[in-house]
Amino acid sequence: MSDDVRSALHALATPDATDPSDAVAEATAALDDVRDAAAFVDDDGLARLRRAIETAERRGDDALARRGRQALEPLARCRRAARDHFRPGHGTVLGGDTLRSGR
Repeated sequence: MSDDVRSALHALATPDATDPSDAVAEATAALDDVRDAAAFVDDDGLARLRRAIETAERRGDDALARRGRQALEPLARCRRAARDHFRPGHGTVLGGDTLRSGR
């Protein structure tokens, strides 16, 4: 099965009937504020945006697909940064005896 057919079948089977232009507009607006971006990502926004981009591409709406891709990358980076930020470790040891001041 080709990717186009798979995407089309997925779009038909998915209850999300959001117009692709609405999803792209929502994603673009979310870029203005980190809280809006986090809320968009937390509300399954990246998946909706990817579906909107696929739908726009299938319909031949290159401008809408391009705007969607331009919004997708910074939102995906925001998601990766948030996920990485809360990962324990990072090689920093904050033990009681290891951080003595020389004063």
